Amino acid sequence: MADGKAAWRSRVRARRQDWLAGSADGPVPDGAGLADAPGLAAVLPGPGEWVAAFAALPGEPPTTGLLQRLAAAELRVLLPVFDPALPASDVAIGWGEVTAVTCALPAGRPGRPAVPPAPHLGPQALERCSLILAPALAVDRSGTRLGQGGGWYDRALRWAAPHALVLAVCFPPEVLPAGTLPRAGHDRRVDGALTSAGVELFASNARE
Repeated sequence: MADGKAAWRSRVRARRQDWLAGSADGPVPDGAGLADAPGLAAVLPGPGEWVAAFAALPGEPPTTGLLQRLAAAELRVLLPVFDPALPASDVAIGWGEVTAVTCALPAGRPGRPAVPPAPHLGPQALERCSLILAPALAVDRSGTRLGQGGGWYDRALRWAAPHALVLAVCFPPEVLPAGTLPRAGHDRRVDGALTSAGVELFASNARE
């Protein structure tokens, strides 16, 4: 299973590098359109409710515009924090809130996302969120999400509320047919995908 996931990660990362370098066949996927993705408005909760998102790293679909839209919709937006003060049992899982003013964050340390401003909240803050936008290298339509390999989101999603809608965020060509990706027993199934092409809820997980 681990070898299968590692092979998929290598494949997807290489393809992303080719896209960014302009050497891949076909059009370069558009990641900048997440904020205006078709169907996004339909899944956003109401003003004052909580949403978990992330600050994209280089090579990921850019999320600055998306964060600005979420904040402008008067949502309370949480971003991940790698906080060494949190209990070791939670593997430094934490969250920080951003606003329309603070969501354009400065770059973080190399290989790490930007850190939202203090105060920071513990892992249980994810329980507040009715929408969770999780980064993905790829996702298939059976709800299997391929992450970067650190397991951060697999651990974080233990705190997701049962009613929360969890969407994997990736480039449009990285939404794959059901059953394509290897899935371990501990992997948290996601409900759909958000790409610049739109929101797609997977048939096996579609909500009323």
